[in-house]
Amino acid sequence: MALIISFLFHLFLMFILQIQGSTSVNHVFVQTGNDLILNLTEAEIPQNSTFWVWQFNGNSLITFSPHSPPTVPETYTGRIEVLEKTYNVNLKSLQKSDSGIYTAKTVVPREQKLSEYNVTVQDPVSPVDLTVNLTSSTSSSIFTVICRAGNSSISSTLRCENRTCGESRGITTSGSSLHIYQLNESVICNHSNQVSWTESIKKIQDHCSKHGGKTS
Repeated sequence: MALIISFLFHLFLMFILQIQGSTSVNHVFVQTGNDLILNLTEAEIPQNSTFWVWQFNGNSLITFSPHSPPTVPETYTGRIEVLEKTYNVNLKSLQKSDSGIYTAKTVVPREQKLSEYNVTVQDPVSPVDLTVNLTSSTSSSIFTVICRAGNSSISSTLRCENRTCGESRGITTSGSSLHIYQLNESVICNHSNQVSWTESIKKIQDHCSKHGGKTS
């Protein structure tokens, strides 16, 4: 029995050592051309560490060692700023090619992950074009609402007699979202992604009154 307990105890220690130094991933979205600060506090760095780095997709981005200035590869000169008296790194004017995994880790005396960012750089969304077209001119006039953004579009229907608009959603070729919905007496099309949004608004009452439809 004692041998079993001893075995389980050592197995538990191995498990703890494997997960030691693990850290959660920070998922960040940045608009093209904007800056991003990667945070690393002094408290997160083990006291016995003599060498640690920030990496981008596994490649060295910037290296630190006590009592020495940080080292930045020539390819990143002017694009990286180490904030004064900290180990925080400011990445300047990010482009889509800068999307990826940024990891801070100690190297000496042992490798240990300290912080990790999964960064996605996105362009701002394009403007939207919202049109309302008559499809039936009866007393309860029906309109087709179309929202376009680039080469993508979504549509919905509008009936004047009760001012209801069928809600519609879609994904564009660039991965952004289109959304048509009604708010009071307006139809709105929203175009958005994780870093920006734009919208177009059309009054329902204006289109219904032209064709004799009820607006209340």
